[in-house]
Amino acid sequence: MPNILLADDDDDMVEICSRLLPRRGHTVKVAQNAADAVASAEALKPDLILMDMRMPVSATGDVSDRAGLDAVLAIKAKPELAAIPIIALTGHMMTMFRAAILDAGCVDMLAKPIENFAHLTEAIELALKKSNSQ
Repeated sequence: MPNILLADDDDDMVEICSRLLPRRGHTVKVAQNAADAVASAEALKPDLILMDMRMPVSATGDVSDRAGLDAVLAIKAKPELAAIPIIALTGHMMTMFRAAILDAGCVDMLAKPIENFAHLTEAIELALKKSNSQ
């Protein structure tokens, strides 16, 4: 059963993923800020991370447009975590953001809000399949 770390402060996204992903055979753990995302990745070593790009930096921090990207960079900088596939979740689908997100090490990028849950699960399955074949 693949373990997924969902790093997102959006209560609706957390509720939907926590309810629907286990039906697909996934275990879901939640981090609601960038600092928790990095700490949870270190502790859990999940099979995949869904990372919101805009979230609080820490439990007491302000929301930042870069918090998720900075968390991705911190995770990818750790050799024991670098191979974990990360799918970025963002409301900014502009080309320049896509390039920065993919350059940081994300394997895919999905627009928020997620309107088609099947698209999310397909992206997860593809990322896990690619990760397992390496």
